[in-house]
Amino acid sequence: MRKILILPFFILILRVGVAQILDDSTELAYGPKTTQFVYFDEILNNQQNYKKLDTSLYQYDRKFLVDQNSRRFQDLGSHGTALFPVFYDLPQTIGRTSGFNAYRPYFRGTQNIRFYDTKSPFIDLLVYFGGGNQNIVDIDFSRNVREGWNVGFDLHNITTDKQLANNGEADRQVVATAFDFYTHYQNNKVPYQALFYFSNTSHKVVELGGVRFATDSTLEELFEFDNALLRRLDAQNVVRNDQWHLYHDYQVADQFQLYHTLDYTVEENTYQDSRDPAVSLGDYDTYSDAYNGVFLLDADSTNERATFTSFSNEVGIKGDLGSVFYRAYLKLRSVDFRYFLLDPVPSTSEAYLGGYARLNWKEKFKLIGEGELLQGGEYQFKGQLSSDFLHVTYRTMKYNVPFIYNNYFGNHFQWANSFSPVFVNQIEGDLSVRYKAFTFIPKVSFTAYNDFIFFNEDRTPSQASGGIAIASAGGAINFGVENKKGEGLFLENEVVATSVSGGAANAIRIPELFYNGRYYWKGLLFDDKVPVEVGVDAHARSTYFANGYEAVTQQFFLQNELETTGYLKTDFFFNMRLDKFFIGLKWQYFNQPSDGGYFATPFFPGQPSVLDLIVKWSFFD
Repeated sequence: MRKILILPFFILILRVGVAQILDDSTELAYGPKTTQFVYFDEILNNQQNYKKLDTSLYQYDRKFLVDQNSRRFQDLGSHGTALFPVFYDLPQTIGRTSGFNAYRPYFRGTQNIRFYDTKSPFIDLLVYFGGGNQNIVDIDFSRNVREGWNVGFDLHNITTDKQLANNGEADRQVVATAFDFYTHYQNNKVPYQALFYFSNTSHKVVELGGVRFATDSTLEELFEFDNALLRRLDAQNVVRNDQWHLYHDYQVADQFQLYHTLDYTVEENTYQDSRDPAVSLGDYDTYSDAYNGVFLLDADSTNERATFTSFSNEVGIKGDLGSVFYRAYLKLRSVDFRYFLLDPVPSTSEAYLGGYARLNWKEKFKLIGEGELLQGGEYQFKGQLSSDFLHVTYRTMKYNVPFIYNNYFGNHFQWANSFSPVFVNQIEGDLSVRYKAFTFIPKVSFTAYNDFIFFNEDRTPSQASGGIAIASAGGAINFGVENKKGEGLFLENEVVATSVSGGAANAIRIPELFYNGRYYWKGLLFDDKVPVEVGVDAHARSTYFANGYEAVTQQFFLQNELETTGYLKTDFFFNMRLDKFFIGLKWQYFNQPSDGGYFATPFFPGQPSVLDLIVKWSFFD
C-alpha cells in the first residue's frame, strides 16, 4: 500500500518541478555558490578555507547512518537502533569515557557541525519517507547577522516503527530528536574570533531483544517480520546527551596566536523494563526468560541509569611559520561517572599535554603529526602523509579503560574489575592510480592490540591475555566514462579481506570478506536541464559469528549461538535535481527472497524490502 501511495506523489512532484525549471526564467542572486561553510577542526588548525555547498546527486540516496558510512556498522535492522563498527574503530580519546557507545554515532558532535558564511538566510529542509515508517526530518537554518558574524540552528528527528511484530499504526520503536545552536563571530577590526555550539539530544528506543525460536521453528520463520516472536516487549533505552562548546583565539603576531577551548558534556543512559502480568506467551516469558531468571534487585521491574559528565579547559598557542603550522596546548579535564545505585569512583581529574604540526610542501604533499600525553602514562600519536597518489597513516595509543568495563551494578549484571590500559598500533596506507577510464586504489591496514577489552559470551567484560593482530587488504576498482555534458556510466567496487590472528584472536569478530558496489548512470533529462542518477547500490559480507547485542548495558558481545550467513543486499535508486529541489526514490533490498533475508546482528533480521522517498529543498532568501 505504501508503494502505491508514494509513486503518484513522486510523479506529481516531478511534473510540477520540471514545469517550474522549464518555465521560470528568474535568476536569484543567492544560491549554493554564495553559501559556504567550514568545520571546527579547520578553524582550530588554521585551515579556514570555506567550502561551497555540494549540489551533486552522488550518494544523495544515502541518508541512513549505516548507508552513509558504507555499511561499516552493525545495526539491529532498523534506522535509529544500536550500532557497532564492523572494523573496530579506534577510540578518539585516551582519557576516561563512559563506554556507552551504541547510540553515540547518532549524536552530532562539535566535529560534525558546519559553521557557515551566508550572504542571505539559508534553510535546508530534508524529509525522508522511509518504507516501514522509518522517517527522517532535518531542518537546518543559518544566516549572517552581519559580515563576519553568523548564527544558525539545526533540528533533527528520527521516527521508526517496529519492523518486527508491528501492532499497527504508529507502533514506534525509535523516537529521536536533536537540536543544536551555533554561532561564529570574527571581529573586523582586531584579529579575534569566537564560536559557540550547544546541542541537546534525546534518543528513545524500544529494545525488542531480537527474534526467538519456538520449539519447531525453522530458519525461514525468523524472517516473518509481522509474525515474529520477540524476546522482549516492554524494554526501553533512553539516551540523553547535552554538549556545550566554546572556542576563541586572538592573533598576537603573524606567527603567533593564543586560543582557548571549553567543553562540557552530560550523558545519561536509562534502561527500563517490567513484567506485564496481562501478557501470556506460553512457555516463554518476555521478562523472566529474557534475563535468564537473573534478578539482583527486583524480580518484577528494572530501572537502571548511568550518568557521565565531562568538563575540559584547553589553552594553547598556534601559528604559521612559512609552510609549517604548529599548535601546542595544555588541557585539564574533570570526569565523573555514577550509576543509579552505585558511585564506583570519585570525580577524576586528567591533565593532558599535546601538540600538532603540519607541513605543506609546494602543494605536492602534506605531512601531519599530532600527539597527546596524559599524566597517568597514557598517550597517543598520529602521523599522516598525504599526496595526490599516496596516503599513509600511523597511529599508536595507550588508552584508559571505559568506566563500564571496570564497574557495574544493576538488576541483571554486576562486576568489579581493575583492567589495565589498552595498547594499540595501527598503520594504514593506500595508493590512487588512474589508467584511462579506470581508477585503482589498493589499500592495506595492520592493527595490533595488547590487553584488548571486550564483552565475552557471558555478556560481561574481559581483558585479553594475549595479543591480537588484524590484517586487512583490498581496495577499490572504479570505472567511469562520460561525455562532454557529464553524462556517463560508472562502476564502483570496494573489497576488503581481513584476517585476525594472535593468542586472543577469538575476542574480535570481523567478516573475512566485505564488499560495497555502486553501479549507476548519470545524465540530463528535459532538454538537458535536469540532472539525474539511476543505478544500484550493493553490499555483501561473508559468513561469520557476528557480535550479539545486550540492551541492558548497550554492549555488543561475543556469541557462538547463531552464525550470520553471508548475504548480498542490493538497493535500486533514482535521484533527480530540479534547481534547488532534490528528489530521490530508493527501493531497499529489492532482491530479498520471498522466504528469507539476512541478519544485521544475530537474531535481528535486516531491513526487509521497502520503497523510500527522499525530498530536499534548499532556500537562499
